Amino acid sequence: MFKTKKILIFISLFFFVLIIPAFLLTINYFKENSKINLQSILSKTNLITHNGTPINEIIFLNKPTFLFFGFTHCPEVCPTTLSNLTNNINQSKLNNLKYNIIFVTLDPERDDIKNLGNYIENFNDSIIGITGDIKEIDRFAKNWNVYWEKVNIDNQDYTINHTATVFIHDSQGNYSGTIAWGENDTSIQIKLKKLFNL
Repeated sequence: MFKTKKILIFISLFFFVLIIPAFLLTINYFKENSKINLQSILSKTNLITHNGTPINEIIFLNKPTFLFFGFTHCPEVCPTTLSNLTNNINQSKLNNLKYNIIFVTLDPERDDIKNLGNYIENFNDSIIGITGDIKEIDRFAKNWNVYWEKVNIDNQDYTINHTATVFIHDSQGNYSGTIAWGENDTSIQIKLKKLFNL
């Protein structure tokens, strides 16, 4: 009986020493590989900027990046979001720091390079417009679980319902949070200062 008990203790110790570390390593593996890295995703994406440059040729590291999905015919959410974001950056006295704002259209049918370029001129030169094939845009958007759908208004016009969240990425391209639609300025500025380590 004593011998059996000794064997059971040995088996238990074996399980603890071998299985538990393996379990922890597995958790850590999935945790590390589940991180969203903007630069890594963009390097595998076949879309173009409003200047016609392939997005996978641009390096976005060494400065924070704000990612937003929308469309130029958006009546309120998109222009308000981009304006609020740039205004909060200016109010937080961060406008002298380097950063990117990426605006990805969900309406490439209307938002070609020319229209996208004309649209973002209304904001500031830190905004990079992205367009391209709708299937590639959809694949790219799924990395952030972006919801969107085309809604017909009549036989000649349509709008797009979509996620109105700004996705924040640090200077290494790692996802680090969001700015919600309608979020108050105080909350946004706290997030901005944390992002820029101020």
